[in-house]
Amino acid sequence: MVTRLCLEFEAKGGGYLKAKDLKTNTVQTASPFSKTLNSRRVCYRFDNVPPEHCSVSGSCSSEPLHIDQRISKAALHTVTFSGWNDPVPSGGADITASKIESYAIRVNEVVPSNGTHEVDFSTNILSMAVNHPSTELTLNLTYDRPRLYCLTLEVKDAADNVQKCRRFLLIDNSSTIALNRKQTFYATTASPATDFTWQTNHNEICLSWKDYFANTFYRVNQLLNGIKPDHNGQITGKYEQISGELPVYGTPNIHGIVKYMISWKLNNGRFSPETEVPNFREQIFCKLFNPKDGDAFNFIIRPIDIVGNTINESRTVFIDSSEPFLNDLSIQDKTNDENFTHVNKDSEPLVLDVETYDNHSGISALKWVFGKRSKTNDTGDIDIKFGDIQLVNTCAFCYFNSHFLYI
Repeated sequence: MVTRLCLEFEAKGGGYLKAKDLKTNTVQTASPFSKTLNSRRVCYRFDNVPPEHCSVSGSCSSEPLHIDQRISKAALHTVTFSGWNDPVPSGGADITASKIESYAIRVNEVVPSNGTHEVDFSTNILSMAVNHPSTELTLNLTYDRPRLYCLTLEVKDAADNVQKCRRFLLIDNSSTIALNRKQTFYATTASPATDFTWQTNHNEICLSWKDYFANTFYRVNQLLNGIKPDHNGQITGKYEQISGELPVYGTPNIHGIVKYMISWKLNNGRFSPETEVPNFREQIFCKLFNPKDGDAFNFIIRPIDIVGNTINESRTVFIDSSEPFLNDLSIQDKTNDENFTHVNKDSEPLVLDVETYDNHSGISALKWVFGKRSKTNDTGDIDIKFGDIQLVNTCAFCYFNSHFLYI
């Protein structure tokens, strides 16, 4: 490849003078002038290679465009772009590189959508430029709601070759995490009959909070989806935001939440250190604790969203795998205070007397069956009822106004 073209121009000067006698009208012999010679050499450099950042060649670990904070609640941000150079064209010498001339930053909004986002280049939010060797700019990005910005850096050499790179900046100082009461946060391994508060086995304890926590803004405006590639195909590799915060492929999240932290305590003990919930998008947590009957486990779930907002909610799971104690079932005649194991006559209303308790979860209800039995021992249920018990771990007495019939 020709990288340098030089042209040499040479100009010669000279001539002669012929005099004419106007009286005789005769021309005399020519008298020559002294000859002059002048030359000039002009060289043109050929440079068709755009600027390059040192991270591309692997000679540095810095970024082509560095933002002090990619996720922020502030409007003022400093961006730096050091480490750029103008490579020597293939086959050329150092002198053939035209050198870095200027840097320009253009800021555009990323338009939220339900799918892959696009950058709105129709209007520049901000546009600034500096000449080399300056490599820093301060941006003031005022906003009225959470916004995702695309910052495009254009590095130009003296031959007007341009290399672009881009990074994304999220500014949010207004959104919050809220509880979605239409969804549930509960222990899936606990009994539904106890409103998921008592677990009747010693297996692992599992919690579920699907869509219970949400940053309402990001639930409606899915800013963390992926972003379409540069429409000119000029921004690839190290010049594209393919790693770190806010990558072009999108940020995994649940309504703006990027992780859940969990801690727990047993009975009146201390809470464990917080640990990050694995596979957070499943919104479940299971762990085997080897519990004992009577244990109470208190769990705290703390979601954290993309800008660091947080909230916490707790649930308690009680353990009881043992059956209640039931004893001394008898029937009393209220009129004469007699006890019966069976009734063979019509009587006034009877009292069913039973002693029952549970050492761990208490008694919440009793169920009895009122029936009849014939002389041939055929049985049949007449009525099945449940009794609600107000007190637990004490004798429960259930009254009913019915007659036992012996046929």
